[in-house]
Amino acid sequence: MSKTTILIDADVLAFESSIIAQENIQWEEELWTVHADMTVAKDRVIGRIEQFKDLLKADEVVLALSDRANFRRKLFPDYKSNRRKSVLPVILKPMKEWMINELDAQLWANIEADDVLSILATEYPNRQDKRIIVSIDKDFKSVPGIFYDYNREEYHEPTEEEADNFHLIQTLMGDSTDGFSGVKGVGPVAAERWLNDNGYTWESVVALYEKKGQTEQDALTNAWMARLLRKEEYNKKQKQITKLWTPKNYQTADKRRITSQVHSVTGLLDEDDSALFLQSPFDPLPNDMKKEEDSTETTTGTTDSHSVD
Repeated sequence: MSKTTILIDADVLAFESSIIAQENIQWEEELWTVHADMTVAKDRVIGRIEQFKDLLKADEVVLALSDRANFRRKLFPDYKSNRRKSVLPVILKPMKEWMINELDAQLWANIEADDVLSILATEYPNRQDKRIIVSIDKDFKSVPGIFYDYNREEYHEPTEEEADNFHLIQTLMGDSTDGFSGVKGVGPVAAERWLNDNGYTWESVVALYEKKGQTEQDALTNAWMARLLRKEEYNKKQKQITKLWTPKNYQTADKRRITSQVHSVTGLLDEDDSALFLQSPFDPLPNDMKKEEDSTETTTGTTDSHSVD
């Protein structure tokens, strides 16, 4: 009998556990501090993992975290820029470090946890194990395989065609949470209606963008923001993106037109390139950061100190 492996979005676990463990304390009339108990947060994470294992009858667990460096910002600097001023839980960074050190959480260079899970879910098409993505993020409907949304207690099993179609819907509607807008004035209902009427093709996507006074480059940028990397687009051994998604109808001339953009995020990237990082008013630039000599060795390789938010 084949085993079941659950692929857990550890960004969500780290955040929710850190929030639960945090408390505002008033010492005097005008003196407040923020207190956080990592024991509470760790217990929450362990409890969640055991809950998912029992529910999904899992034999193995893989956790994934996002790198601070993100290739999408090289293509679209405003990617997730709406989160720049967010105040994060005080123990979020040490919780992520604990998850790497003690729970073997995977953190791969220049990509997000969602990408890691998508790559793992789509690799080895003839593998024997059953893999289930566990998250609350609707973006996983664009990944062929099995996705369990534990907030809604829903299972999704999109085929490759259904996953590709959902990616086109996302390209049209954008994602305000991630800071890219899609076609002006088009939400999920209008996006799906347009594609149902005109076909789930790149030509249909571009037609709606141009109808609204936008360009094919706008469409392509949004498609790159929405697309989660799959197995053939990332080299696990080298920890490098090997290629970007391109529309099926693109010919040699079309691919040549986007060569510079593709090359900017594939292969070995400069770890100190400020374009990869979300800049907060309170953050130094990567080149100014003092790098710690210690690094954490995981099964995915060496994780530098700047890699965990």
